[in-house]
Amino acid sequence: MEFVGAHPERKFSLAEICRRLNISRGTGHAILTTLAVHEWVVRDPVTAEYSCGPAIAGIGTSANAQRYRGDLHELAEVAGTQVYLTRREGRTLVIDQVVGTCPTAPHIGPGWRTPLVAPFGRDYVAWADADARKAWLEAIGQPGPALRRRMNAVLKEIRIRGFAVERLTGEYLRVYTALRALTSDGEVDAITAQLARAFADLTVIDVLPEELGDADTHDVAIVSAPVADGAGVVTMSVTAAVFATVDSARIRELGEQVRRTAHTIGARIRDPLGP
Repeated sequence: MEFVGAHPERKFSLAEICRRLNISRGTGHAILTTLAVHEWVVRDPVTAEYSCGPAIAGIGTSANAQRYRGDLHELAEVAGTQVYLTRREGRTLVIDQVVGTCPTAPHIGPGWRTPLVAPFGRDYVAWADADARKAWLEAIGQPGPALRRRMNAVLKEIRIRGFAVERLTGEYLRVYTALRALTSDGEVDAITAQLARAFADLTVIDVLPEELGDADTHDVAIVSAPVADGAGVVTMSVTAAVFATVDSARIRELGEQVRRTAHTIGARIRDPLGP
């Protein structure tokens, strides 16, 4: 149950489940048949694949929360700030867990949503294919040449270094608060898209290498890194709250710390029976 519950959006063949759990086909079939009767798993009548059922969904989420919480606590201690795990849910990003404190950060909590629209969620789309990146960017309307160049450069840099940086500005704080309120019901409407577009047009997104420098300081809100599942799809992200003026070395340090934790959690997702 833990194996299937750890991948609530995926389907598995009987052969794959038996191979991953190192059990015989007969044993696996008997177990899955029993689980299906009680709705712990659901069997697709067309493909004969199994996925997380309604009865196991809550258990899977709880088990994963406890499994990743240790990683988040370790990151919060090392980074010396508040950290949180966010998951993708449709066209929104939902905060799943929050650990630690950051006195300068706005209050957040589990269940809070923000829209997955440009320029937000860059760590979720940076590794997607070109068509997906294009669709994400153009969902807020056709971008001008300058914005398109900026976003392409930023996404490329995120793929190279492994993390995204959100600049701290008054506009960011106001827009973030508004977008969170607009997507509290899980929907992303035209007003939400237009607000995100205005923010993208009027601010400088992320920090590129030539802007980072060595001795420069920057106002930073958050640093986040992607968590990929077994198929290489980014389904979650790990974020460190900053909300302060920090130097370039601190940004790189936080980025590496967040990236390592995201990699560790991703490894747990890909191998739920591992350590």
